[in-house]
Amino acid sequence: MASINRQKSALALAVALLAGAFFWFDLHHHLTLEQIRGYQEQAEQFYGQRPLMAIAAFAGIYLLVVALNLPGGALLGLLAGAVFGVLVGTVVVSFASTIAATTACALCRYLFRDLVQGRFPDALATVDKGISREGAFYLFSLRLIPVVPFFVINLVMGLTAIPLRTFYWVSQLGMLPGTFVYVNAGSELGRLSSTGEIFSPRLLLAFALLGLLPLIAGRLLTWYRKSPEQKDRKANNRQDQATTPTPMTSSSQVPITAAANLAAPSNHESPPDGSGQGIPSSRLLADNCTRCGVCATRCAFLKEHGTPGEIAAAWRAGQTTADPFACSLCHLCTAVCPEKLEPGGFFLHLRRLAADRADFDLRPYRPILTYERLGASALFAAEALPSGCDTVFFPGCSLPGTRPGSTWHLFRRLQELVPSLGMILNCCHKPSHDLGRQQYFSDRFQALQQHLWQRGIRRVLVACPNCYKVFLQYGGELRVKSAWELLAANDGPGPEASANSRVTIHDPCPMRHQPELQQAVRRLAAKHGLEIKEMRSTKDRTLCCGEGGAVGLVRPDLAANWGAQRQKQAEGRPVLTYCAGCAGFLKRAGMSTIHLADLLADPEKARSGNSPVATTPRTYLNRLLFKLRLKHRLRKPG
Repeated sequence: MASINRQKSALALAVALLAGAFFWFDLHHHLTLEQIRGYQEQAEQFYGQRPLMAIAAFAGIYLLVVALNLPGGALLGLLAGAVFGVLVGTVVVSFASTIAATTACALCRYLFRDLVQGRFPDALATVDKGISREGAFYLFSLRLIPVVPFFVINLVMGLTAIPLRTFYWVSQLGMLPGTFVYVNAGSELGRLSSTGEIFSPRLLLAFALLGLLPLIAGRLLTWYRKSPEQKDRKANNRQDQATTPTPMTSSSQVPITAAANLAAPSNHESPPDGSGQGIPSSRLLADNCTRCGVCATRCAFLKEHGTPGEIAAAWRAGQTTADPFACSLCHLCTAVCPEKLEPGGFFLHLRRLAADRADFDLRPYRPILTYERLGASALFAAEALPSGCDTVFFPGCSLPGTRPGSTWHLFRRLQELVPSLGMILNCCHKPSHDLGRQQYFSDRFQALQQHLWQRGIRRVLVACPNCYKVFLQYGGELRVKSAWELLAANDGPGPEASANSRVTIHDPCPMRHQPELQQAVRRLAAKHGLEIKEMRSTKDRTLCCGEGGAVGLVRPDLAANWGAQRQKQAEGRPVLTYCAGCAGFLKRAGMSTIHLADLLADPEKARSGNSPVATTPRTYLNRLLFKLRLKHRLRKPG
């Protein structure tokens, strides 16, 4: 401990000496608008002769100034615009400022967080809890609206538990509009050759952008913060009055069978007295659960709160403390129950009840709900339907973002089997379904379902387990088939398994009761050179990876417990899976993962663990590029 304190003291002293030297040698006098204007010509000549060295030198100076929280960062941004131009200047300042801000945040955290935590543990714990729920959005708001000085944001965030990786990418995105505006203003100032040009339209526009940016950003953020809650309240109010839709028989509309249950009136709501006697499954669980404890063997949630029968009985008595949003909805409990009870359905009903009453906090789920909303938005949604198309590939939200190359390769292989195959980029809205927002889910999935039917689509090929489950359960007359089943039935023999290609398989929990699909995956793995050793919990007894039910957003400890169990069962072998969410979570839990799409696209890279996998925020860019690729490569209908 003494050694660490000495290191911190030495680092703090070094930072103080550097900052003191900056002012001792009057370097701050060189970072004024007049001085910057005087350096412009020399800087432009140096940039013309040695562009890379000029950029590196500028980035180094800028990084030092911002990392040490010294004055002059904004003026250096103007200089970048005047010397490098708008495009290069924006890129250079954006990366230099974000790296510097992250450095300042890390320094503050290393030097002072332990000290603050020791003196104000309760206050810091409260702040950390809020940051874990909405820290990214809060930081994005501060970055986008330049009211609080940026150096203050860097220092304060350093005292919180926000991950540095999150701090970096949120800062990069949030500061980008302001960076562009400042660099653009600098480029216009750099063009001045006389005082008469001060009132040129271009320069006036640049300064107008500087003034309008905080106002516009503030309005947009206010609208964004209000709109989800308002929409959720309206959706919940509609759900209270929902009635069962009449099955449609028009040839232009999808015949509804299972989908008719989407917006059915709730027969599981509690009576007005709140006693909870209105949920039939609660009585079934309370009366028929033998309390044997088999289901709790691997479930940390049930270990914490008791058997499903005990939870249901306590809930009926109004005494339960079990949070249904801490259940992963993986339905392992049903798979192992000797009585074949369905506790997962009970906890989903409780979620729906909480959503109906607006009785839970949506803020922790904002990231996943935003992801869902964007997936169905005009920004990312697209379709390409060739002439005569009655089958589409529905890759879901994650694959095109994390693995655009493998997703495109998968589509091309499916096209070889279904020449008139089209593609739909959209979201199945399963996050809202699992959060109990049933009316919201119903409205949007039915709209998607009916749109597909009206376009002549009768079959949907999916690669995402969650999309498969949603279409299977709510797709009505739309037939759903896994892309893996289709490929396994038509794929030729592959290479023999080698000694270094032994893997284990993680079956996603939505596929728990799909034995044919599970076997199709194993056939594809074997055909592409993998030798499979099954885990202890596999197929219908598979474990949740940790992402199920969005539990990680409210109880990360329970989510991590699933990942730890999976890691133990994998016994150090690479894990093959066919869910992008599972692959990402298990990798973050410390496992080497292979997605089946990557294996099919490039077996050698997949087996060696070198398949390219993007993470946020790159996934959003990938989805936009994938959409553009789809629109340009496939002929659209008539």
